[in-house]
Amino acid sequence: MKRTILVWLAFFCLVPAMAQSIFEKYERFLVEPRTYVCYRAEGPLTIDGKLDEASWVKAESTAPFEDISGKGFATPKYETTAKMLWDDDFLYVGAILEEPNITAKLTQRDTIIYYDNDFEVFIDPDSDGHNYFEIEVNARNVLFDLMLDKPYRVGGDFFLQWDCPGIKSGIHIEGTLNNPNDTDKYWSVEMAIPRQALTLSFNNLLKAGNTWRINFSRVEWLKKPEENWVWNATGRIDMHMPDRWGYLLFSGNNVGTLKTEMDYPHNRDIYRLMWAIFYAQQDNFNQKKQYLSLEGLGLTDADLKPLTSQKGKLTIETTAHSYQIRAVVPHEEVVYVLNNEGRFWKEKR
Repeated sequence: MKRTILVWLAFFCLVPAMAQSIFEKYERFLVEPRTYVCYRAEGPLTIDGKLDEASWVKAESTAPFEDISGKGFATPKYETTAKMLWDDDFLYVGAILEEPNITAKLTQRDTIIYYDNDFEVFIDPDSDGHNYFEIEVNARNVLFDLMLDKPYRVGGDFFLQWDCPGIKSGIHIEGTLNNPNDTDKYWSVEMAIPRQALTLSFNNLLKAGNTWRINFSRVEWLKKPEENWVWNATGRIDMHMPDRWGYLLFSGNNVGTLKTEMDYPHNRDIYRLMWAIFYAQQDNFNQKKQYLSLEGLGLTDADLKPLTSQKGKLTIETTAHSYQIRAVVPHEEVVYVLNNEGRFWKEKR
């Protein structure tokens, strides 16, 4: 009997433990993001927060918001949904926030609005993860808007001096503001965000066929710390993860007419692989202050299958303080690129 035990021990010592898949390890950050097809408004909108024009009635609502940390966390106590429309000049955002006690104390623009219950919009028009925008509003219609050069996780900073030029916003309250003695129903938000306010070049990114990354957040002070409910979960309490935001596709059709199918701006399987590597590199650098080569990452054949099945090639160039991942996809005639600062783009092959 003792001999049998020793043989089995020797066998297990000689057989290496199965490495955990990189997709399993970072599963929380790799869940497929939600999508929304945004249709053209069929006429003018009055920005008063009511969402009662025919275009808003026809527009589909998003799925109800979820906890920012995603699967396994509690369903938000109060429902929140959003809608979107567009025309040649504006992206329109509408949201309905169920709330039995509507409150808002802050009255000055660009104070930290999430100290009140608030609604927040995050927009990355060119989908590269850098130079994106954040707009917050409370139930008094007080705005806090800023631009960020890159996410905080990679040393990003914000530009509070950016005020979204030309923005229009409205709030509608079904109940009474700051009165705890009655029961309210909801407050709704309506925004018209000018395309020119989100433009950093001569390119017009607000046009049919383009895809942006976008997310919405609701901060709710049920207790301390606050609740964070979002359209697309990021996997941790951090909204500044543009790769974890939803996809927003602009349709050339008017709302309520012909349907447009979702069209992604990149190969989703390869995108997912590259971001899994990004999170692995972040962990290793935080622990050991170095970035890993492709060999050092220890990727399995299963990890690389999304690329190899498409006859693609992956390379990682590293220095002491940076790296760049390049994925060549022959049949697409493109090269996908992701660097240590979380900037993602594609080049023609």
